[in-house]
Amino acid sequence: MPPERTFRRRKGLLSMSDYFTNGKAKTPSQKERVLSRLKQGSVTSWELTQMGILGYNTRIMELRRAGHDIVTVMEEVTNQFGETVKRGRFVLIN
Repeated sequence: MPPERTFRRRKGLLSMSDYFTNGKAKTPSQKERVLSRLKQGSVTSWELTQMGILGYNTRIMELRRAGHDIVTVMEEVTNQFGETVKRGRFVLIN
């Protein structure tokens, strides 16, 4: 019997089989969605929440542990009540 083969995924690349399970389209995970969004440019915590990713801090931590260099920049914005608040902006460093 031949030895079981293992394959390494190149950073950031997915094959077509990663998107299908038993012939049905697979919904991207939250981590995949965050990484895809970060590749388009910086993203705020509010934008990630609007994408339905409520536990964005955990997803960012998972991506960092997977080797992605993500920087958090705190920025001050004015909320709807006129108060100055801080929010995080995440940036993927290539």
